[in-house]
Formats: sequence, C-alpha cells, structure tokens
Amino acid sequence: GENAVTVTEDHVIFKSYRDGAKVTLTPESSIQAQRDIGADIIIPLDELPPHHIDRDSLAASVERSHRWEARSLMEHLKDSRERKQAIFSVIHGGTDVELRTKSLEYLTSLPWDGYAIGGSLGNGRDELKQLLGWMMPLFNENGRRDKCRHLLGIADLESVKNAVIHGVDSMDSSYPTKLARHGTLMTKEGLIRIKRGKHAKSYGIKIDEGCECLTCAHYDRAYLCHLFKANELLGLELA
Repeated sequence: GENAVTVTEDHVIFKSYRDGAKVTLTPESSIQAQRDIGADIIIPLDELPPHHIDRDSLAASVERSHRWEARSLMEHLKDSRERKQAIFSVIHGGTDVELRTKSLEYLTSLPWDGYAIGGSLGNGRDELKQLLGWMMPLFNENGRRDKCRHLLGIADLESVKNAVIHGVDSMDSSYPTKLARHGTLMTKEGLIRIKRGKHAKSYGIKIDEGCECLTCAHYDRAYLCHLFKANELLGLELA
C-alpha cells in the first residue's frame, strides 16, 4: 500500500507481509544478512524507482543509491574473515544516458567484484535493448572488462538473447520459476506447456534432451504432466 514503505537517508522501514510488523533495513544490515545466509553474490541496498519517474526525482534516487552502496561496500570490506562471497555494485539511472553514465563511472571507480545493471530498465524489451546497446560498450573502457557484468531481474528468452549479444555475462530473475509454477517449462528447444493433454502419454520422453538436471535425468514428460493435473506440489518443485 501507499504507506507500506518509508524511505529515509539512513534506512528503509517496511511492513512484514507476514504479520504487519515494522522492519528496518539499512545498507549495513542488508550486507550482514546476506553475509550470514552465505550469499554467493551480495547486492547492496538500493532504490528502485518506477520507469515513469520525473528526472529530478530520478537523479535524487540515483544519488541516494550511490550513498547507500558506498556504505554497503564499506560494511562488506570491514569483515576481514576470508569469505568466498562477491559483492556487486548496482548501476542506476533509468534510461537517462547522462545519469546512467554518471552512475557507471562512479561505481566502477570503487573496488567491487562485479557490476550489476539495475534500477529501472525501461518500459518493455525495446527500451532495455536500446539501453544495453549504448551502455555495454562503456564496460570495455578503462579496465572494466575484467569484471562480471550482471543484469538484474531479467530472464525472459528474448531479453536473454539480447543481453548476451550485447555482452552481459550473467543475469538473474524469478521469471523461469514463475512460468514453471503455471506449467510452462523453459528448454533449449523452446517453451513446453506440460499440462497439455498431448504430454499425458509422453512416456520415456525427456523434458529437455540436452539437460542432465535432476528433473530431466529422472522424470519424463508424462510424469510431470500427471503431477500438474493432480495438483501435486512435487510437480512445482520438479518444474
């Protein structure tokens, strides 16, 4: 709701979706939490404004995220214990060339292990494609190429192809699991809608011939189709 989140210079206060209790999150506590759960890649606290925000508000949001990210990095570097955990910056600026270039230049001057491309990434795939088209070459300048370039929150098939073409090294998204929960599986040959009747007797046919994950190695299409038709939770897990 409108009052679910309160953003200040120091922290963010939001309501727990479980019981409505207030939770305070700072750049430092965010790093501590991710460190404690053993995150492979730690992402600093940042602000995600909507794509239609006005430029002055966007500029203020970028600057706030920069301050939070600097605090996050300092907290991460304070821990002298040897950990196999990386920390990536989050480059902001929406689709504004000046603001995103400024964000990239500032954050790549700090000792991060990699660079995440985040914030508002435009209104749809076309704006994201244009954004990557002019921004990704900037990572090839001034010694930035030797660190990972990670795209945050994007993993639909078309966007993945565009991202790889433009030089993105890795990405993350809830998109594949959201599809799977509704019975649509992503394979190398395209999407499979496993709940369709034609899969009910696909005995012995692998979901993806080129995949050796636990699901593909041990279960066929007919079994997964049965699980979804029977509303078995195992179907969601395997998918």
